[in-house]
Amino acid sequence: MSETPVLDRVVDYIATHQLRDGDLLPAERKLAEDLSISRRELRGALATLEAAGRIWRGVGRGTYLGARPLKFSPTLSGLSMGTSPTDVAEMRLMIEPALVALATMKASPDDLEELGKVARKNAATKDDYEWQQWDHRFHSLLAHATRNPAIIALLEAINGVRVKPALREKTVDQETRRHFAEQHQAIVAAMTARDSELAEQRMREHLLSVQMRVAAREKNAQRGESAQRIGSV
Repeated sequence: MSETPVLDRVVDYIATHQLRDGDLLPAERKLAEDLSISRRELRGALATLEAAGRIWRGVGRGTYLGARPLKFSPTLSGLSMGTSPTDVAEMRLMIEPALVALATMKASPDDLEELGKVARKNAATKDDYEWQQWDHRFHSLLAHATRNPAIIALLEAINGVRVKPALREKTVDQETRRHFAEQHQAIVAAMTARDSELAEQRMREHLLSVQMRVAAREKNAQRGESAQRIGSV
């Protein structure tokens, strides 16, 4: 059995069981039995997820969903302290389009195939949590396609901030998820054509959509808070 189908089984298991970041995965033996795969195949898939920042493994502690808890340095702790969703969206808009241009030049055929597959999985999601799982993997794969450890580490730090409950870019309606999924697929199409300029443009369009949506949600939240204060006077 190839690694990609095994990886899909693990990701589907996480979504089906509605596991969240910070949740503990079953022990390797049980998880392998549940998925009808060998422990060797499972370890390969888990290694891929760990490299993408989707899980972390602690000696004697087990395997957990999400990014490894940081032993915060001043630079990384500052990434989340006092940070709003709008700040995160603005930061991503400055970084990720250029990242995609580089990834377009460096991505292997296997990278592009996996990105296309994840984009299609994203398009088929039916709820916010499943969307977040595949969205996180899509952007992590883009970073890994650059073959640049510094960029990969930076994106993993950004993704670690994005998954925090207060900073998550929630997609509460199917229409928004459909629109974002189409944008992901447009990015992959440009990358497959090895058009780095177009891929960069498509990513910028996608992140501008995210930024506008986040800003609108924050404005609505502020209006709600103001109305509550007025009502309590």
